[in-house]
Amino acid sequence: MPGSPDIEEANPLLLESECGYRSSLEYSRDTVDFDRNGDPENPLEWSDFYKWGIVALLSFMGFTVTFTCISVTPIAAHIIDDLNGSKGAKSATIMLVTIWELGEAVGPFFIAPLSEIFGRYRLYLTMNTMFIVAILFAALSPSAELLIVSRALMGISVACNVLSPAIVGDMFVPEQRGTALTLIMFTPLIGGTVGPVISGAILQTLGWRAIIWISVVMASICQILFLTFFQETYKVKILHRRAAWMTLEIGGFEKKKRPTVDLASLRNSIMRPAVVLLNSGVLVALILFGSYTFSHFYIVTTTLPEILEDIYGLSPTATGLVFIANGEIATAAA
Repeated sequence: MPGSPDIEEANPLLLESECGYRSSLEYSRDTVDFDRNGDPENPLEWSDFYKWGIVALLSFMGFTVTFTCISVTPIAAHIIDDLNGSKGAKSATIMLVTIWELGEAVGPFFIAPLSEIFGRYRLYLTMNTMFIVAILFAALSPSAELLIVSRALMGISVACNVLSPAIVGDMFVPEQRGTALTLIMFTPLIGGTVGPVISGAILQTLGWRAIIWISVVMASICQILFLTFFQETYKVKILHRRAAWMTLEIGGFEKKKRPTVDLASLRNSIMRPAVVLLNSGVLVALILFGSYTFSHFYIVTTTLPEILEDIYGLSPTATGLVFIANGEIATAAA
């Protein structure tokens, strides 16, 4: 609904995506809308039990993503050594850890705009499927190069960081979003703490591939739960679907005139985040600060395991325990 407070609150930068659909029957937003007296398709009116169940599911996915991302950090050198058959190159170890973030930086430029056109449900399930496939490639990788490529694909396919806050905005009025957003932002910190702590012990007992298979299992469970319980939350997409059903009920229109995606609007939606970024000095400053912070974080995480194991003689298990400090600092900062 152009100009409506609820859509602007949840998606202030992506309102034009509503124009990406063209229907054979031009319903106005005054004609096709949720029933003000109660509408079971309105995400704001879903039961609290269901909405908080979705929040829990989004939180579990966030935990899974950060667990998968950070768990290889203290054992990256061991993974490269195993795949290369000898002492692996330091650059490969660094790439294995950091390439994820490059992919995760690229993904949101496409995921967020496309979710405004195709809906949260379709994008979330599609990207989760891609995420699972990428983890499978990583678990079965015969070479360091393929493993690094798989890690990049994992980063690109991470949808929860982009879509989870939007889904919360779809289901809750502004004054009720705080607790839900806190939960979905806090659980990834736990995953980023638990992953490195247990990865060293698993490396010494079951091998490094077992850690990745754990991620496969958790991501698959998330996907099954999404397929079972999740439904579309984006108001514009729901109303477009309702308009399509009304068109079929009225009849007299050719089937080929179903709602279609305007390619120009699709292109504009994909380009909009970059345009907003380049025209906002505040966003550029925040990105530079975040880049500086992340660079220091990864300098520490890629060099610390080697220092602790080669100089201080710690085992991979003990090295993993050191990463508890990262989780405590991140939690305190949050």
